[in-house]
Amino acid sequence: MRGSILLPIVSVAVAGVGVVACSATNGGGPDDSGVASDEGLAMWYEPTECPWLMLEKQPPGTTGMARRLDSSVFYVACRWDYDVTPKEMLRGPQMAMVTNADTGVMRLAHVADWGPHEEQTGRAADLSPGLADSLGVGTDDEVHVMYPYLPAIPTS
Repeated sequence: MRGSILLPIVSVAVAGVGVVACSATNGGGPDDSGVASDEGLAMWYEPTECPWLMLEKQPPGTTGMARRLDSSVFYVACRWDYDVTPKEMLRGPQMAMVTNADTGVMRLAHVADWGPHEEQTGRAADLSPGLADSLGVGTDDEVHVMYPYLPAIPTS
């Protein structure tokens, strides 16, 4: 992983490319009682800006985009360093590679949000329930997050 580093908490560095080890939890979606029913997202302001992340309709009794996230979509929220990875970059087409640190199972994920609040949760990444299930991780399991994911380009 040329240009990548391993850090103890989520903070993407080295020309915007980083591999970060962090404990994770499931986050977002209609069933996430850890977010307010009217909570928004840091990267996106309207569902029309990120339809690939959203349920078709707002869940009943909610108004916030965090609860409208489609929990089957693979997405990640991390404590992004906006000086290194500004919102404009995170809103771009690049995806993150999220890896189960124990098994090596890897999945591409969309950037959905900034968070979680590490001081309160002790965690540095939120994964969609669909992504967590696919990776075979649970709350507080360790994952590696690489953003932006830059696939190897064959040289011959």
